[in-house]
Amino acid sequence: MSRVSVRGLLCAALLCLLVAQGCFRNNGDVKESTVSASGVLTYQGKPLEYHQVYFSTEGHRPATGVSDADGKFSLGTNQQGDGAAPGTHKVFLVYVGPPNTNPEAGITDFTPPPPPKVKIPQKYHRAETSELVVEIPKGGTSDLKIDLK
Repeated sequence: MSRVSVRGLLCAALLCLLVAQGCFRNNGDVKESTVSASGVLTYQGKPLEYHQVYFSTEGHRPATGVSDADGKFSLGTNQQGDGAAPGTHKVFLVYVGPPNTNPEAGITDFTPPPPPKVKIPQKYHRAETSELVVEIPKGGTSDLKIDLK
């Protein structure tokens, strides 16, 4: 065999192996089954604004949402606002700051967000330490209440 045909066979074999293992699979095509999930995030009874809320449950993609100025959030898993997998979720959150309301096309703003109005304990920044567990019912809910102490 010539050197070119051996190289071509090796490339074709590698391509087949990668395809067989799913390396070229478009994970965006596989949708997680979700139910509507939204609610309010508070700290000591007051709205907690501009925090990214993460809901994770074993065997499913995490769901996330960002609280607004009133602490309201809506979770999304496959896309923004499409909900979360039903079941028991560990919850944690991270301050992300207010949305950029005046973005310039094609320009990325690396300016850090202003500091949060309310500083929450560090334990809420990790799923392993937050001690927050929330049940999302099979029928979904718009009444999640997460009040940090």
